[in-house]
Amino acid sequence: MPQILPVRGLRYTAAAGPLSELLAPPYDVISAVQQRELATRNPHNAVLLELAEGGEERYDRVAGLLREWEASGMLQRDDAPQLYVYEQSFVEGGATYTRRALLAGVEAQPWEEGAVKPHEFTMSGPKEDRLKLLQATRTQFSPVFMIARDRAGQLRQFLGEVIRSRPCDSAALTPDGDGHRLWVVEAGRYEMRFLAPLLPESFYIADGHHRYETAVTYRQWLAGTGETLPRDHPARFALTAIVAADDPGLVIRPIHRVVPRQAPPDWRSRLETVFEVEDIPGEATVARAAEFDHALAAEPGAIVALGLEPGKAHRLRVRDSAALMSRIPAGRSQRWAAIAPNELRYGALEPLWGLTDDDLRLGAVEYTHLTSEVLERVEGGACGFLLNPVGIGEVMGLADQGERMPQKSTFFHPKLGTGLVFHPLYE
Repeated sequence: MPQILPVRGLRYTAAAGPLSELLAPPYDVISAVQQRELATRNPHNAVLLELAEGGEERYDRVAGLLREWEASGMLQRDDAPQLYVYEQSFVEGGATYTRRALLAGVEAQPWEEGAVKPHEFTMSGPKEDRLKLLQATRTQFSPVFMIARDRAGQLRQFLGEVIRSRPCDSAALTPDGDGHRLWVVEAGRYEMRFLAPLLPESFYIADGHHRYETAVTYRQWLAGTGETLPRDHPARFALTAIVAADDPGLVIRPIHRVVPRQAPPDWRSRLETVFEVEDIPGEATVARAAEFDHALAAEPGAIVALGLEPGKAHRLRVRDSAALMSRIPAGRSQRWAAIAPNELRYGALEPLWGLTDDDLRLGAVEYTHLTSEVLERVEGGACGFLLNPVGIGEVMGLADQGERMPQKSTFFHPKLGTGLVFHPLYE
């Protein structure tokens, strides 16, 4: 079972400037342009810690910057361990949502212990980078995003009671229009007993697999140096935002695919081994992006293919699941095969272009959650595929079976803000 620990967070003070100027997204979604924009918004923006420019020297430079900001009063560590209630507000599809999370330490355990479950595979490069940063700074800058089933409803009740009880301790509005509010809660016996029903639950990583695995590796590395780690030592825990699985603001966006090639002339016969192929009337143009979004949402089990014929659109439905399963790697379940990214990969991308795992790693397929971007690429001669998002039930169900989805299967929106709370891994 996962262990939850209040943490002595390191937080910005008023001296650093408005919190709206200080927050950044997690490192893995920050473009080069956004990195520069964030750095110019405020000289203390969290991006300078989370994603510093430069080579190997940048890790020590970030460590020095962190010490400087703390010494000058831009950052201050809480006197006692705290729990943090975090609410994000955002607009998606014309509707306004709020998503609530508990920020706390979750024990960083290897996957095989089973308390925390992954749902996607990770790459070695980002983990090496995050570990070097953690070793240099001894501080986690971005929380891991986890989901808890919360069958007893205690998590949602706790978050709601805190939010209704008093004004927030800090708030920010980021350039993307998202609102961020934080409540600091002293973690006494009552609070921890109230959250105790969460302990028998499994936790599922929604976003931040690399960060979590890095926290596990750092803990093991630190223990290997001979440092004693008591049961409640901060380095045994990963800063985590825990969201209830039935939170109404738990939004998963689709991740569409673009293949920058033309389809082979016999594309239809190749697809019809697995799919029923239906023509969609009209041209595949950017002006029809909203139309295609509605068509996709109206049939959750279908894939919309664009540009297989120049300017044309088609709806793909699996009609022969046995034929699909014959192409799936051995040991995979039918449930795993039935998620849209795998139906597309093994039912279309391999038969049409012979794409392998190595091809995918080398960038043979491009990814975006914006239909308009797919259509722009299709107008330029590429082929595009619009997918419905994988539901939270499938995310957790496959994780319970020990099956991980391929990368780029889910996009939990919005990303958590970096800069609300940092987590020093020393006492």
